[in-house]
Amino acid sequence: MSEIQQRLQERSTNILENLIEFEDIIQIFSKKIFTTLDNGNKLLFCGNGGSAAESQHMAAEYCATLNHHNPRKGFKAMALSVDTSFITAWSNDFGFDGIFARQIETLGEENDLLICYSTSGSSKNILEAALEAKRKKMTVLSFTGNSKNNKLAEISSSSFLAPSSKTAFIQELHTIVGHEVCLAVEQLMSKK
Repeated sequence: MSEIQQRLQERSTNILENLIEFEDIIQIFSKKIFTTLDNGNKLLFCGNGGSAAESQHMAAEYCATLNHHNPRKGFKAMALSVDTSFITAWSNDFGFDGIFARQIETLGEENDLLICYSTSGSSKNILEAALEAKRKKMTVLSFTGNSKNNKLAEISSSSFLAPSSKTAFIQELHTIVGHEVCLAVEQLMSKK
């Protein structure tokens, strides 16, 4: 078996060994997100690097649609990593740690929902964002890895702890689970 085949098999095995846990967290996340959207509140997303890209990706799925063959009303969703003018101004003047917390302080409202992406679960600006969201009485969901000092998982209302220590695998699992959550939310919203 080639190295590529071994890596692909490792990914497949990881998913198959964790199907029940994945399904459980998909149901938990989708119900919380459905409730938030059904009550007229919004979703905010944050992450750094690849996790920022994933937060933008998933915000787009909610705002647009997961399946373009199934048009639907848009859901209120926004990634906090897209405003480069704010991010560069704030980080230049006050440092990088508060870039998401400040946006949540300004844009977040009680009963909104923050979705945090952090492979390590220890990014300071993500932790500050989660804490600010909790102060504002927002629900905090997190997509993270299974590191031992995962402070984000401790702060969050619910967490998906991707069962891997490899950054690429963690991010791939975040996408798979994130798509399934979005699909479940779309199905729940279509039934109301």
